[in-house]
Amino acid sequence: MVAEDFKDFKLKPMKCELNYLSKSDGSAILAQGETVVLASVNGPLDIKITSQSMEKATLEVLFSAKGGKPNVSDRFKESVIRQTCETAILGCLYPRTGITVTIQELEDFGGLLTCAVNCTCLALLNSGLSMKHVVAAVGCALDDSGNLVLEPTYDQIQSAAATMHFVFDSREKTLVTGFTTGTFSEGAYDEALERCRAASDLVFDFYREVVATYCKVI
Repeated sequence: MVAEDFKDFKLKPMKCELNYLSKSDGSAILAQGETVVLASVNGPLDIKITSQSMEKATLEVLFSAKGGKPNVSDRFKESVIRQTCETAILGCLYPRTGITVTIQELEDFGGLLTCAVNCTCLALLNSGLSMKHVVAAVGCALDDSGNLVLEPTYDQIQSAAATMHFVFDSREKTLVTGFTTGTFSEGAYDEALERCRAASDLVFDFYREVVATYCKVI
């Protein structure tokens, strides 16, 4: 299957506000459906010599769950977002400095990690940091009948046989990050990948609308 086969797909409604926090270098609050995430970016900043890298900026990602105490799932989210951001940020322009990304879960009704990745990307854009490309995350669930559901709800995720999440870059739509759970066939994975790749265009279009609106305001 090719991307054109999926051009009529729709994602959950997306709403975003940039500069949500006044004391950060960049911030965004993003709602994808009823799932809401707040992200802020601070840096590049001076950091301890022991933490400095001579080649690039040191990126730290902190994820804070709505429930309170951090757990293994939160550390996983931090790892995924950090690895994704490191592919996008031109860290070589900021050697021996630190960049901190803080993400706060506000509401989770399905698609929390994809919403967090997209919100982080918008906060990075708002911060003015130089980037190789922007990224878009899209999720997909495989139900018990073998059907793929794009951007599933919380209940659909709980009953799904498998979930698949993909992050694409804005230049070539190449896969930047992928993470899956459950059991699925190679064919189901390939179809989910192409569905999400096609749907990423809608996320990138949304980014353009947000940035264009922000530019008019300032």
